[in-house]
Parts: sequence; C-alpha cells; structure tokens
Amino acid sequence: MYFGDARFAERWSLHTEFQYRRTNGLRDPQQYFYRIGLNYHASEKLMLTAGYVYLLSLPYGDYPDPGRSWERRFYQQLQLEETYGKLGIMHRFRQEQRWLRDAGSDTYKISNRSRYRIQLTLPIKGKNDEPNTLYVTAYNDLFISYGPNVKQNIFNQNRLYGALGYQFTKATSLELGYLYQIVQHDDGQVFEYNHTLQASLTVNPDFRKNKP
Repeated sequence: MYFGDARFAERWSLHTEFQYRRTNGLRDPQQYFYRIGLNYHASEKLMLTAGYVYLLSLPYGDYPDPGRSWERRFYQQLQLEETYGKLGIMHRFRQEQRWLRDAGSDTYKISNRSRYRIQLTLPIKGKNDEPNTLYVTAYNDLFISYGPNVKQNIFNQNRLYGALGYQFTKATSLELGYLYQIVQHDDGQVFEYNHTLQASLTVNPDFRKNKP
C-alpha cells in the first residue's frame, strides 16, 4: 500500500493512495484500490477531507463473485489526533456514498456506509514523527452500512490491525503489520474471516515555501 499527503498550502494538502491486494498465497490478484482526496487542516490536531475512490475486485475466497465487480465512492472524513505523553491517539470518522456494480450487471446500486477508526501509536525510542524512530501501532476500524439497498448486512465489516513501523524521515515511514478482517456478505448469512499481511509506505512531502 502507498499513502501520501502532499502539503501545498498552510491549510491544504492533497491525499493520494494506492493499494494492491493479492490472495491465494500472493499468487492471484484480489483488488486494485485508488483514492484521492483534498485535506483541510483546520488545526494541528483536526483535519477534514473529501475525496473519491475507484475499486476493482476480482473473484476470490470460498464464495467468489462470478466475475469482476466495481465500486465508485465519494467520501467525507474527520480526523482528530491527540497525544498523551509519547502515546498518539487518532480518531477517524468517515462517511461514504458507494456506487457498486456486480459482475454481469450494467447498472450501479447505491448504498451508504459509516466508519469509525481508533488508532494508537507508540514510539519505541524517540518521539512520534521524528526521523529514525521505530514505533508500534494498532487500530480497530468498524464499518456500518445503511440505505435502501442494505438489508441483512448492516454490519459490513471490522478490521483489527497491528504493525511495527519505522520513521525514516519526517515525511517517510514504512510499516509491516497484520490485519484481521471480518466481512459480512449481502445475504447476512456468509461471513469472511480474512488474515492479511500488510506492507505500507507513507510519503508526506511538504511543498510550502515557509515551512513551520
């Protein structure tokens, strides 16, 4: 995975993201995920974001779709960060408007989803965001669906994550972690329990002329 927030003004930055997900022992592609967003930095602790997502999914797992499926999504997000000593806590509230197209269909169905993530980050040595710092991080991300096309799967999924990370510079970090994901299918009867190894690179360049 790649994440980036490029700061180009005092209050504004551009979010870019790409995720390449594979399955079956990394042999088969599962999903291609693209996200872009515009961030507004209301303060040092509060950031607001609005953006767009494109997602392509391929058949995978014990209950695969009959073919490729697509999703187009708009989202709005509030991210609040707090610090208690060396411990960093991040709360993220995200609202999503989703257009989903199943395999073999020419039309999109619409649903909505709310998400809440709480994330803890603790440096093993040094301080958060300082160069050459090893840290541990963990989060829980809950997904709730609603709308006219949501029937049995109001609970959409939950993601529990833990990782070891290294902050190379103030702008660049790398994480390797484990994600446990529970997903409920549309019928409300089938549940997936996915174990995932994640590698993520974060690059947050600052292009402001007068940097703080």
